[in-house]
Amino acid sequence: MSNKTDKPKQTAPQLIAKMKSKGITFKYTTEEKAAEYLTDKNNYLRTAAYRKNFQKYNNGSNIGKYINLDFSYLQELSTIDMHFRFLISKMCSDIEHDLKVRMLKDIENDPSTDGYDIVNTFLSQNSYIVGKLEATSVSPFTSDLIHKYFTIQRVYNPQKRKNENKITDYTDCPAWVLLEMLTFGDFIRFYEFYYSTRTYTKISSPIINLVKSLRNGVAHNNCILADLAHGTSRAPAEISQTIAKIPSISTKQRQKKLSCRPMLEFIALLYTYNLIVSNKVKYHRTRELKNLFYNRMAEKKAFFQKNELIKSNYEFVRKIIESFF
Repeated sequence: MSNKTDKPKQTAPQLIAKMKSKGITFKYTTEEKAAEYLTDKNNYLRTAAYRKNFQKYNNGSNIGKYINLDFSYLQELSTIDMHFRFLISKMCSDIEHDLKVRMLKDIENDPSTDGYDIVNTFLSQNSYIVGKLEATSVSPFTSDLIHKYFTIQRVYNPQKRKNENKITDYTDCPAWVLLEMLTFGDFIRFYEFYYSTRTYTKISSPIINLVKSLRNGVAHNNCILADLAHGTSRAPAEISQTIAKIPSISTKQRQKKLSCRPMLEFIALLYTYNLIVSNKVKYHRTRELKNLFYNRMAEKKAFFQKNELIKSNYEFVRKIIESFF
């Protein structure tokens, strides 16, 4: 059966009825207000995504229905996730800034490069990044730098029937300029390229790629906390060994929670943040982090008292925050 037949377009009242048929209750808000919420504030797909964190009856008259799931619980998780994404975005920006500062310092002290040759080699091996730079050569934020440090020609594209900017030479672009124009993902690629042949202390690729994955999820406004069940992810040894040193976290808890991809990515973020970011920035961001976990997330903790999955993940992260910060 196709999705058009199996999952047709539905109105907010129809979606409310659908949720009720699955055992979702409306104890803390009216069905009318819930319908208004789904119409004006958030869509059903995003709100309902958090239902994966709740169990269903496996037998009896309520088989297939959710256990102790109220619509307001989904609303609260959606709101918490929004605040969570905002904080993650800021923490990722802090990490990106300090990684670039460290990398430039290493390049400045590196006698094996003048800062230009590594850019030339990197871009010659990653032509798709050159294409991205060409696309942003008309941007008001990067066009001046690109035209100053790259040789650009106007070339006619017969397929698009228009002239386009083409980079014909990039040998005059130094690393400190390129870093200003790369996306986070492309910066990580440059970061790995540079350190792959050098012995400087750095954040390992498996860990930095977990941070990149989380940052991409946040950038695309994905529901980060939609599924907190343990899974098949495997933590890098460095992360696992660090968490193993926290006395309040058991081996079983560590292995289970780090197998959950969202948890693993967030712990990788905390780990990297603790190592990389300057103390002054870390101090202020830590206050935001603790305010979110100790205050905002705890506002309606009664909603989740009977949900062991949500409670255990929350307690796990709190232990790590207290250890790291």
